[in-house]
Amino acid sequence: MKLALYSAALLLSAAASPSAWAQSPAAVRRAAYECWANGQARMLLNFTIKSAADYLDSDNKPGKYRYDAATGRITFQGGGLDGAMPAGFIAVYHEPKGHPTVSFRSPRGAEAAFCESVGR
Repeated sequence: MKLALYSAALLLSAAASPSAWAQSPAAVRRAAYECWANGQARMLLNFTIKSAADYLDSDNKPGKYRYDAATGRITFQGGGLDGAMPAGFIAVYHEPKGHPTVSFRSPRGAEAAFCESVGR
């Protein structure tokens, strides 16, 4: 199932910008998220959204995040996701087919990694 979701994500346009996502959800769903890149689990990127502003990284270290529903962008401060991607990369929250997902994207819009909520 994860591989199928990953394959579908690769079909997205490399030039897609955060504004290209169909209507961003009003809020990030509170859940545990498992991360993938290049068809492999990336457990160090795993995280849990605890509240409207707080998350825990894969080592349960707390951090904050900000979500802009107008663009779908999510920004992490503190914890393991702060600086986890190279400069210029962004994270976008969306819910394809109702499944909460954070997509880490390069400056050109190519997906470098994605994280999906565990369970439904």
